[in-house]
Amino acid sequence: MADTTLFAEVTLKRIVAYIARHSPRSLRACKREVAGRRLAAVMSKRLALGLFWLAALPAFAANAGCVFEDLGEPVRVRELAVECVTREPAGGYVAWGTYEAPDRNALVGIHLDSGEVTWIETTRFCRTHIQMVQAADGNLYAYTGSPGHFLKYDAATGKLVDLGVPANPASYWLGNAVGPDGKFYVGSYPQACLVRCDPRTGKVENLGRLPNDPKQFYLLHPAASADNVIYCPVGLHHQELWAVDAGTGVKKQILPESLTKAQGNPRVWLAADGRVYGESGDAKFRCHPDRVEIGVTQPPAPRKPLVAGDKIVGYINAAGKLALTDVKTRKTTLFQTRYEGAPRSIFSVSCERDGVIYGGTFSPAISFSYDTRSGKFTNFGELATKKTQIYDTLNHPSGLFLSSYMPASVDFFDPARPINKTDNPRHVVSVAGQERPVQLTLGPDGMIYSGTFPSKGRLGGALVRVNPNDFTCKVWTNVIPHQSIFSVAAVPELGGLFCASSIQGGSSAIPTEKEACAFLWDCQRETVAFRVQPIAGTTQYGAVVHARNGLLYGTTGAKYYAFDPAQQKVVFTGTLPVASLRFPELSHQPAGPKGLIYGIGDDAVFAIDPADHSAKIIARDDSLKRAYGFFVTQDETLYYGCSSRLMRCRLRKQ
Repeated sequence: MADTTLFAEVTLKRIVAYIARHSPRSLRACKREVAGRRLAAVMSKRLALGLFWLAALPAFAANAGCVFEDLGEPVRVRELAVECVTREPAGGYVAWGTYEAPDRNALVGIHLDSGEVTWIETTRFCRTHIQMVQAADGNLYAYTGSPGHFLKYDAATGKLVDLGVPANPASYWLGNAVGPDGKFYVGSYPQACLVRCDPRTGKVENLGRLPNDPKQFYLLHPAASADNVIYCPVGLHHQELWAVDAGTGVKKQILPESLTKAQGNPRVWLAADGRVYGESGDAKFRCHPDRVEIGVTQPPAPRKPLVAGDKIVGYINAAGKLALTDVKTRKTTLFQTRYEGAPRSIFSVSCERDGVIYGGTFSPAISFSYDTRSGKFTNFGELATKKTQIYDTLNHPSGLFLSSYMPASVDFFDPARPINKTDNPRHVVSVAGQERPVQLTLGPDGMIYSGTFPSKGRLGGALVRVNPNDFTCKVWTNVIPHQSIFSVAAVPELGGLFCASSIQGGSSAIPTEKEACAFLWDCQRETVAFRVQPIAGTTQYGAVVHARNGLLYGTTGAKYYAFDPAQQKVVFTGTLPVASLRFPELSHQPAGPKGLIYGIGDDAVFAIDPADHSAKIIARDDSLKRAYGFFVTQDETLYYGCSSRLMRCRLRKQ
């Protein structure tokens, strides 16, 4: 007992010393009870507190010297498309749009007499896309959530009514259609089923899965004809077009075999004559319940104007102003609203150039920067060719190269020059059949490389090479049969690239391989020099980084490895101190005088030390639980996205 008491006494003294540095208020409380007494006299009263501080010591020690800063919100989109206009009980009008933001989903209404905003929250159903229409009864109907719920907003009472879940699982959709009978139709992922709601009765239904192929998950942008047939584009593994008779429920795939082989999905639209027309590749056609009529087409019907009294309602612009056009005079005025816009999720924080950090957002893909000297954000708008997300931004002496989704694309932007429509930004390449260019890397030959994941439903990624001098490109597809390429690291001493693969393909693809691999790409010979499997049984390798000692450090789930490319052998394997990793898993370059390789997982920043292969927690913070996209500078400052906020943490005392 004496030894235990002595140990506890010493431990408590250490705790008190630590509290002295970090919590003076707690120190004073401890001193009042410890001073002048033996520990045994106060053990029953303070041991619990002592053990609490003892348990907390590792976390406090890990955070020593690390301060997490919220730098602000780089991108907020003020524009809002107005989709419906309702009448208030008192006679006024409300213009409605859908609000999809990192922390909030809602139907948002703008009162046209005051500019005030009404929020009808849908976040509780889970944040997904929102499809919204206005029915003949004047009320709003929406489909959102996970699983998808049909909702009714009663414009007279201001109440939101949950009409139910027609399909489960259901978590993603684009587009909707309203039939001539007033029913509201949406195509739902991942079942590729057609669901509907009848506003007259509130009844919701699932009309069933349309495709027979298990690789088909998507039903996007349906269109309803005047004879009550719903035409449903299905893909993206390959193209199908289904005609569903809304009255009888009869369904039929109507694309000819010559058009179904292509990847993607066809596009359809309602024309002014009440018929539905479509296109697949270069082929245009008119839709019939049992076939398509190639070569017959008409343009989409113009959108019916949204009228509020004597005004036609337009959209809200970047200044938060709503366009209102007089029905008679056609004069347009801009009406200032109180709508402040929607923040955008940060998807990537990728590089530093001349003291400026660059990154990109998700939906839409907007590029931004943060000046570390002035603290100023710059919103560059949509620089990338593809508009969904910026995967990576690579700093090159000539400028910035951006990779975006989908299809997998690379663009060039010179931040020292003004943005113009001619050549800044400049589109470099879009890779047919490929979808996600996860990482851009400067190769040992001075070329820029990226691995890709293939398009939805497909297997077999590609290796893309861009010449930064003349923007010429070369693509090698299916380098490792039926596998995608997640990460690429230059190995100058071997004149190659170390690439990490995954058996996963594009979204909804069904893997055929049992094990992933890593391989060395010989840049001069343009071939695979060797293949390895650093950790047996792995199905997906993650990030890989070339350390200053010549070894390659890579991840696979919660495990990591060190690989010697010269000897072609694994020299170390271990378990990371985190269970789940945040994109992009590891910062692309070693940092600081020790050449530490930093990563983020769970609620923590960790570092791999090449000196002894160890991986240790550096700091913890709740914001890291939501981290996505991060970059560590050479002076060991971490920048990362947390929802729509850019965060910073100096990992080493300056």
